Amino acid sequence: MQIGIVCKVIDNYGDAGFSLRLAKALAIKGHSVSLFHDNLPTFEALYPANDVSGLQLIDASRAEFNADAYRLLDLVIEPFGTSSEQTEYRFDLAIKESCPATPWLLVDYLSSEEWVESFHLSQSVDPNTGRITSYFYPGFTDKTGGLIHCDYPQYLRQAKNTAIQNTLKVFVFAYPNAPLLELLQACEELNEQGLAQIEIGVAGKLPRNSKFEYATALPFCPQSQFDGLLAGHDVLFVRGEDSFVRAQLAGKPFVWQIYPTQDLAHAKKLADFFKRYSTGLSAPCSSALWNCWASWNRLEECAGFIESWQGLQVHWTELQAHANRWRNELFAGPELVKEILTWRSGQTPTLMEKPDL
Repeated sequence: MQIGIVCKVIDNYGDAGFSLRLAKALAIKGHSVSLFHDNLPTFEALYPANDVSGLQLIDASRAEFNADAYRLLDLVIEPFGTSSEQTEYRFDLAIKESCPATPWLLVDYLSSEEWVESFHLSQSVDPNTGRITSYFYPGFTDKTGGLIHCDYPQYLRQAKNTAIQNTLKVFVFAYPNAPLLELLQACEELNEQGLAQIEIGVAGKLPRNSKFEYATALPFCPQSQFDGLLAGHDVLFVRGEDSFVRAQLAGKPFVWQIYPTQDLAHAKKLADFFKRYSTGLSAPCSSALWNCWASWNRLEECAGFIESWQGLQVHWTELQAHANRWRNELFAGPELVKEILTWRSGQTPTLMEKPDL
């Protein structure tokens, strides 16, 4: 099939990261994929090698972009509904006009909220054009679209994650409002007390005037190397959606910083996922992990991060065993790319696929 993916980079690396991962996975399965975007520097950073056959990245913000050249697309995927007025370039409208009969699939944000299952594969109709948009919801149950895990490296999938040995290696990828300084201070106290030997790799800049010798600012990591980077650490602080999912596939204990929203809806989404993820943990371990998650996300009811991080130290063995079980459940669950292709196979064929019409 010829597949188009519409990606408008609103902020951070989440929109681009998910779209690129989806595009590469579809191309590796033999499809011809055109990834339309409006932020060349972001994609050049994530995908510098440009080495996946069948994948073409197209800067649709350029004046010479011609949507009519892609009128024979068999499927158009719009991750996260980013084709909106808050973006400068509305090339999605041009693609819709050029591909009026092509199935249009909007892949929404990942969520553990209960309503997701009932909205998965729902549709809406544009009253002006009659255009049908189908909605696809990633998730953690068989009644959702699942997660992208077909691209997870086989050598890492087969690796056995064991209990932490000697030095605790921590990876941090966080939004600017995370209490990173508190994490560094807490680790310093643990080191000085001889309770732990900790190394921290921070994806980004360290706090100004940081003098913590055990903390290192890591260079930007291309997406193709990210899974290996996570696998080299014991505890993962991740953010947003893509790194959040890859941390789970890595089978390591992790702390998730959800993207904060002004209406505070993110707090419920964080709690909903934690409720699902923590099933099977002992009560003391679950409580300690939630305290750490809540304080890392600066939720109002939480205690200070230093206290919550120190309280987590006695639970690493249980958390590692739990992370291994959870990743195995994800690998056995629905796979997003497969689910999308299965859905597309049930749609009305395009004119290109029915040349006799």
